[in-house]
Amino acid sequence: MYINIAFCFDHNLIRQVQVAAASLLDHTGTDQVHYHIYCICTKEASQAGDRLRRLVKARDRESSVTVKVVENLYQDAYEVRGISSGAYLRLMLHRLLPELDKILYTDVDVLFRDDLTEIWQTDLTDYVLAAVKGTVNCSDKWEWNSDRPYWHWLEDMKGKYINSGVLLLNLAEVRRRNLEEEWSKWAKERLYYQDQDILNLTCKGAILYLPLKYNRFAYIEEDDYDAYVSEGIFTGQECEEASNRPVIIHYAGDKPWKRYDTNLGYLWWDYVNSQPGLQGMFDEEKARKYHGPTLLERGIRKLRKIVSKEKL
Repeated sequence: MYINIAFCFDHNLIRQVQVAAASLLDHTGTDQVHYHIYCICTKEASQAGDRLRRLVKARDRESSVTVKVVENLYQDAYEVRGISSGAYLRLMLHRLLPELDKILYTDVDVLFRDDLTEIWQTDLTDYVLAAVKGTVNCSDKWEWNSDRPYWHWLEDMKGKYINSGVLLLNLAEVRRRNLEEEWSKWAKERLYYQDQDILNLTCKGAILYLPLKYNRFAYIEEDDYDAYVSEGIFTGQECEEASNRPVIIHYAGDKPWKRYDTNLGYLWWDYVNSQPGLQGMFDEEKARKYHGPTLLERGIRKLRKIVSKEKL
């Protein structure tokens, strides 16, 4: 069986995508599962192709890497929270991969911990995508976002709002619904969660929800799990699985290669340091010394938000 998976990245994430791809291959549950890995990247990042192929072939001769250098149709889309327009590249997969009807997309700030056969076999008939609900659904976070000018369009998504870091996409259905036209219009708006907001706004009623273990946000702690269960976002069993047996750990927020002590960061470093092809790619000493932004950095960040009229 072959699983199609896509990573989208620019030159800033060349090393990180290698970690993601290596952990993907190292956690395949059977020698009957192989991967077609599609790297959607900018010209500056295309140099990652040869090294990625070596990493993949060293682990599985049957898996392959295809690099597609693209011009971002969303390069002028709204940028916020330090996230560039490269985040919108996932909205181009249906166009860039016309030969495929289905693909699994993940951000590159992930660590794979288990096999993906079960998620790949998810039936997407009549659905645009399958994804995991995000922490935005929790009442306190939803209330914090509620006064955004566009948020009233998402009122019926409370408890159902998905995180776009892991997406099982029905590319055939995206094409059939001609969603690209809607996505292009929304990309011009000042949406705080960018492509993620776009997907939640345009795919209502066509989203299949996946267990939390497939997008286990590294930063969530026990209090977050309690809120998930008490507010009916996830079941206790789903939280227990995500906590103890996550399939994909997603380092949204603080990145372990920048800050060693980020939650579950040690798992990322343990993996990197155990792999000959990855050792020495990151500055562990620097990451261990960093414990978050200084007061000056926080002040500058706050000033930038005020100037840009971004909600604090």
